[in-house]
Amino acid sequence: MHKYQSYERELKKILIHMGITPNYRGYDYIMLAIQLSFENPARLQYVTKELYPVIGKEYHTDWRAVEHSIRITILRSWESDPTRFGKFLGMRNKEKPSAGKFLATLYAYLLIEFEEEAI
Repeated sequence: MHKYQSYERELKKILIHMGITPNYRGYDYIMLAIQLSFENPARLQYVTKELYPVIGKEYHTDWRAVEHSIRITILRSWESDPTRFGKFLGMRNKEKPSAGKFLATLYAYLLIEFEEEAI
């Protein structure tokens, strides 16, 4: 089983390079979403039922506020420079990814990157 802690530093670097910094509420929510995804990857299939409520409980807020903050954080990064999504995550979409797609791609990227290093 993969340990989130080994990926945390790389995740922070990716987010910072994408312009997603700790001054956004969504930054902390994304960090926790990825941690929870490493604990149970199936959560990525049901983000509104499996991820957002858990994050909301942890941060004493509503799941809708969690979703909104993550969505706005992604939007700000996208508006600033959409090419970052391709550069750091291999996303070549012409449209901003949904929050669920972004989280799933981050998770998959970290898995792939660290599995290649382990080989």
